[in-house]
Amino acid sequence: MSWGNHHELPYNSGLEEKILGPFSFAKLIWIAPSLILSSQIAKIVPKLPIDHIIFSRIHLAIPVAIAIILAYFKDNRTNLTLSQLIFVKLSIRRRRRVFYYKRLNLTKEEEE
Repeated sequence: MSWGNHHELPYNSGLEEKILGPFSFAKLIWIAPSLILSSQIAKIVPKLPIDHIIFSRIHLAIPVAIAIILAYFKDNRTNLTLSQLIFVKLSIRRRRRVFYYKRLNLTKEEEE
């Protein structure tokens, strides 16, 4: 094999490295703050007056559920997570078009 005939292609498997259990770094960025927020909510808001232990603290799972949705769900067309898709949509401004209309045959009264 001569020089220049060998081209190595980088291997991209599309897999994310697992850092802590089943969570990758990107997913931990969403889930860890939501767990901290949930613990802060638990300090402020008392448990709901329901006899069942899970349903009495269901409001603590809302930040974690939102974080899981933003971290795990992907758009099929772009293969971006929901949080990335929202960020891209918000960062792209809509172009404002301005149309200038010029009339060609103006009378002297209309020019003044």
